Amino acid sequence: MLDEQLTNEALGVLFDAAAPASAVRPWRLDVNGHLIDVYLDGSHALPAHDRAARALLIASGAAVFDLRCAAASLSFDSWVSLCPYRHEPDLLARMVVEPTGLPDQELRSLYAAIRSRHLTRPPAAPTEAVRFALTRAAELENTALSWLPGPFAPLAVLTTDRDEPADQVAAGMALERVLLTAVTYGVATSYLHHLPRTDLS
Repeated sequence: MLDEQLTNEALGVLFDAAAPASAVRPWRLDVNGHLIDVYLDGSHALPAHDRAARALLIASGAAVFDLRCAAASLSFDSWVSLCPYRHEPDLLARMVVEPTGLPDQELRSLYAAIRSRHLTRPPAAPTEAVRFALTRAAELENTALSWLPGPFAPLAVLTTDRDEPADQVAAGMALERVLLTAVTYGVATSYLHHLPRTDLS
């Protein structure tokens, strides 16, 4: 079954979900059966501003997370391996989707938030319940969210244990999960990218 090609309808849902992750799309998707490879598209590199391509990998990681949400919306389960081959540094993620009928329900619920992520919302300080939900969202992607006081609103700093390419892609996945979770709580967010960390305010 897994060697059968995904339908055009399913591919449309998956590709449309990944598109809003970044204004610049530094990735390309290769599909073979139920295997989706996410490659870094070097034509979008900005070496003068991001020599380590960290921002590009984070944006690509966000797209990978959106693909997972879209797969869940189609009742697919999904498994992701980050930077699986050292000899293929441009292969950022390999995702397998399987129509098990047992999708991750939380990913499925976050799929609806993808389209509304950029809607304008009134600023408001996050409640303790919201902070807990956002911190948990980061932890589900094996990252950490630390809260700091800010001049107008609290700052949440997203960190990974290491700073390898796989960690940067993972940071993008976690960042997207945090942002989409914030949408479900009606919380306005913006994020700042500073080397070597990503800040979410």
